[in-house]
Order: sequence, then C-alpha cells, then structure tokens
Amino acid sequence: MRAVIAAAGRGKRLMPLTAETPKPLIPIQGTRLLEYILRGLRWAGILEAIIVVRHLGDKIKEAYGSGSELGMKLEYVWQAGPDGTGSAVLAAEALVGEELFMLVWGDVLMDPENYRRIQAVYSARPCDLLSGLNWLDDPSTGAAVYVDEDRIADIEEKPRAGRARTHWNQAGLFVCTKEVPAALRECGLSLRDEIEFTSAVQNLISSGRDVRWMPVEGFWSDVGTPEALARLNAESAVKDLLR
Repeated sequence: MRAVIAAAGRGKRLMPLTAETPKPLIPIQGTRLLEYILRGLRWAGILEAIIVVRHLGDKIKEAYGSGSELGMKLEYVWQAGPDGTGSAVLAAEALVGEELFMLVWGDVLMDPENYRRIQAVYSARPCDLLSGLNWLDDPSTGAAVYVDEDRIADIEEKPRAGRARTHWNQAGLFVCTKEVPAALRECGLSLRDEIEFTSAVQNLISSGRDVRWMPVEGFWSDVGTPEALARLNAESAVKDLLR
C-alpha cells in the first residue's frame, strides 16, 4: 500500500512563519513535521508515498527528493485545482490509479502505531473507506463525525463552535479505495470554494457505500496554530513519535 500525504496548504494561521517555510517543513523539537510522518509510515511498512504540494512545494521536494535517504520512494504532485483536502486527493488520482492507498494529512502528528493499526483493521474487514477518528471536546476546528457502531452515519465540516452533537473528529488518517476519488469527482465546491474530503465521505454514505471507522489511539495533535506549535515544542511525548 502507498500513502498519499496532503501537504499543499498555505498554513495561513501560522503566518508569518509559513511565509517562507511550508508548514510540513516547520521543525518540532528539531525535526521537521513531515519527517515525523514519513519515518512513521516507513516504520509501519509503507515505503512509497505521494506528497501533494503547492505552497512552496519546491522546498518540500528539495528537502526530501527521491526519499532514498529515508529508505523510501517519494513522488510529488502539484495541487493545481481548488483549495481543499479533497482537491489534494484528486491531484494524486492519476498516480494511485485504482490501487488502495493510505491518506494522511500533512499537518497532523500522531502515534505511528495508528498507521499499522489502520492497515490491520482494513485487512480484517475491507470497506470502501476506513477513517481514523479521535475524540475532541469540540470538533469545530475539524470535521464532526457521527457514528453508528462501526460505521460512519454522518459528517459535518467545521461545525459552529459548541454546536456539534458528537465528540468524534476526523483525525486525518484513512484507507481509501478507488471509490473515494470517484466520489470526489462528483462533489462541487463547498461554501468555502474548496473541494472538501468530507463531501466525498457524505457522498459515499448517501450512496450506500461501506464507510467505517476506527479510533486513533495514543498521541494526536494537529499543527495548525501558533498555540499548538508551542505546545508541541514543549511536549515531552513528541520525541517518542520518531521511528
């Protein structure tokens, strides 16, 4: 299985830090964010990855090249379409073809054991989409996910603060079949003029596809704000994420 890493975002909330440094290359305790992800994937047996880039993408490619120094094979694709995580997946579609792939957000740190677990959970019970979810007090900054036993019943992108009736958040880790890009191609632009991955999830649910979930365990944090970055640089558990 190959991985697709969505790493095209501008990191607007981290400006001016991301004005000249793409968010995936921001150092956290001396190691670039993207390197935590790549080393974790390699440890979990994922040796090939497609990195979707746009904002300062040449710097990301220059930093990791072919991936040989990490013992991986890396390819790069530019997200030329609209903003949004769904647009990043469509940018990689030509390279993944009809193959199964793991999808990872390029601005999320998590225990790499989850990369292993999601492969095992999928292998035990294949489905059209398997999503990792994490528990948040308020999932308003991500996507609020409503579950029914082991299936996802509904999803809402960035609900208003305090309005979600669930604590489950889309954690930025998925196993995707060819049905996912197909669903994205049917999605129009959101109210934010983006192609959002959550739209594909809702499309699959509405079409009666098998959309399942698993809990992400252990350490998890997004890296979207100066406050989160400061917290991660002070968090002793971060060093344990390197593999």
